[in-house]
Amino acid sequence: MTTSGELYLRIREASVGVLDLISIQLGRRLGLYAALAAGEVTAPELADRTGLNARMVREWLEQQAVTGFVELVGTDGEPDQWRYRLPDSAREAFTDPDSLSFAAAMADDVLRVPGRIGDLEEAFRTGTGLHQPYHWVEGRPDGTRSMFLKLLGSQWLPAVPELRERLSSAPPARIADIGVGSGWSSIAMARAYPDVLVDGYDLDELAIGYAQQHARDAGLDDRVTFLAGDVTKFDTSGRYDLVTIFEALHDLSQPVAVLAQLRAMLAEGGSVLVADERVPDQIVAPGTVLDRAHYGWSVLNCLPAVMTDPDSAETGTVMRIDTLRRYAAEAGYSAVDVLPIEHDEWRFYRLHP
Repeated sequence: MTTSGELYLRIREASVGVLDLISIQLGRRLGLYAALAAGEVTAPELADRTGLNARMVREWLEQQAVTGFVELVGTDGEPDQWRYRLPDSAREAFTDPDSLSFAAAMADDVLRVPGRIGDLEEAFRTGTGLHQPYHWVEGRPDGTRSMFLKLLGSQWLPAVPELRERLSSAPPARIADIGVGSGWSSIAMARAYPDVLVDGYDLDELAIGYAQQHARDAGLDDRVTFLAGDVTKFDTSGRYDLVTIFEALHDLSQPVAVLAQLRAMLAEGGSVLVADERVPDQIVAPGTVLDRAHYGWSVLNCLPAVMTDPDSAETGTVMRIDTLRRYAAEAGYSAVDVLPIEHDEWRFYRLHP
């Protein structure tokens, strides 16, 4: 049993973590991490590189050193003469979106929540959900970008031999990617399988705009098409060999209706691939850090976001295996396989029509 003193320390640690997140967001927005990545500096040198106030930069550097993000490598002389450097681990975490260790997007993600507290209070009082759109200023956080680009085509899809074979063979396979956000999953599949044609769907027009730009930048806009809108409103019957939905099924107000539509989109021999949160088969309390993260996001975003629909299934982030199997059965699928794909945070399913 946690004592009151232990709980106090845990909450204090959590509050310091929030301060760390804010300092990370400032460091990214002001270009401080990018400038630090160019080499060892003093505070005045970093201020000169970034065009910022030297005293504020010095305090930020000291805070970053004390919290362990930046290395203080020399303390000779006055504080303005102290030297700092960004270690390789921090460079990857804060400045390299192609690294599997990239973590800075989490700060942006979490710090959007406090601005919605009033809306959340109203959601608790009325049960009618979050009515203010939760758009991302720069599309959506790229926290999953490196996972898709480095793992989706090289490890995840190849772990399912039938999928790998179809995506590699003629005629070119067609893929529908549902809830694509900024489009990295669609781009990753097109890169890994150079003949496939991918259509990515998302309700968020802003995110789709970024996805289209990412496809153009990758030179894949001839094979990857992004469409904004409800996938159930498009005429897609029998068109696709594979339909994918990555970490988005639990965010649907009516998952059964959407899964039924996805089943109708399949060509003969096609299947649906779902990846969603790796959660315990039943509640564990107290839970792991990952369990706490899932429930935190469920309370603060995922559950109230779907409750704007009066007919919502009210799933939330914590969608357990039995829940997904029930949704699939109600949508008319004959079987659900849990796939042998190892990942710390996601579990993968193949739904058979």
